[in-house]
Amino acid sequence: MTDKIIRCFLRTAVASSLVVIMSLRSVSAAVVEVPGAGILTSLIPSPVGSITINTATEQVIAYDRLGTPLQVFACSTGKYGNTVVGTFKTSNYYDWHLMNGNCYSRYAVRFNQHELMHSVPYYRHSPDSLEYRQYNKLGTPASMGCCRLALADAKWIYENTTPGTVVNVVKDPDLVYPLSRPIIKIDETNAATRGWDPTDTDPRSPYNQTQ
Repeated sequence: MTDKIIRCFLRTAVASSLVVIMSLRSVSAAVVEVPGAGILTSLIPSPVGSITINTATEQVIAYDRLGTPLQVFACSTGKYGNTVVGTFKTSNYYDWHLMNGNCYSRYAVRFNQHELMHSVPYYRHSPDSLEYRQYNKLGTPASMGCCRLALADAKWIYENTTPGTVVNVVKDPDLVYPLSRPIIKIDETNAATRGWDPTDTDPRSPYNQTQ
């Protein structure tokens, strides 16, 4: 009887350890080499159960349907603390979207009236017109209330959520995860590359040209 209890205890301990390991792996993103752009997360398609936007840490956390983190992205929310805290749902999806201020965003997902998750703005309806100074603010408050992301991250959310996906906007300094990948900075002095988002996989991007 004692042996049975010990074996049962060991099986439970092993199973619990595996759950912990899998949870840690879920936020330790695989890394792949991307020509000219250094390291990028391997953004594997995966259905999203919910999203948390944390304005205290400038992070977007995407969870699966069981509540396990899938991806953790750096973002920029309202620079005046004006991104509304609350629980919302995604509604409209836009490949390109004309924004206030006569600029454009890509892979925009609306979640609260005038607030969307989207790429860093572009000056024109063109992928080589990125507002690169705004891009370099990712990880800090910088928007007028929307949630800005690197292009690859915005695209992943656009493709892996559906209308009605829950979006929780919180301000919680204790809710911190390691980013899925480091923030890639743009060289603002390089006129040949600075107009492109470095996470853009468009073959026309100078980041993706064969050296």
